[in-house]
Amino acid sequence: MYWEEWHSYADNEENWRGNAERGLLKAEVVDGYLLRLWFEEEMDVSIYELDFYPLFVTENPGGVFSVLTDPERFRLVVGDYALAWLNPETGVYDETTIDIAPECIRFFCERYGKKLKGVDSLQMQELALA
Repeated sequence: MYWEEWHSYADNEENWRGNAERGLLKAEVVDGYLLRLWFEEEMDVSIYELDFYPLFVTENPGGVFSVLTDPERFRLVVGDYALAWLNPETGVYDETTIDIAPECIRFFCERYGKKLKGVDSLQMQELALA
């Protein structure tokens, strides 16, 4: 369900016209599969909490994501533009790294996450006029 919804959204070119995702600034494990995620905004930051258990364990999309059903491996997450799980043995970005584009992570955050902080459109207009 979750991944099918994402693929349907991602395949629609209309959703990407004029999109300028700045990316993920930081990711930290809160508890279990719950992550706190910081997204860069034009003049601020948005912070979400998102439970990845339904995405990786309940729905288990398979493939490279299968290893993320292991809580120990999942806890090795980093946020640096994309959401990534580096090579668990070396801690470097290489062919074993699993990464997810910030657009995908924001999609799930906006639909299923809890927004802790964010700039709404009215605040953005006020900041632009200041």
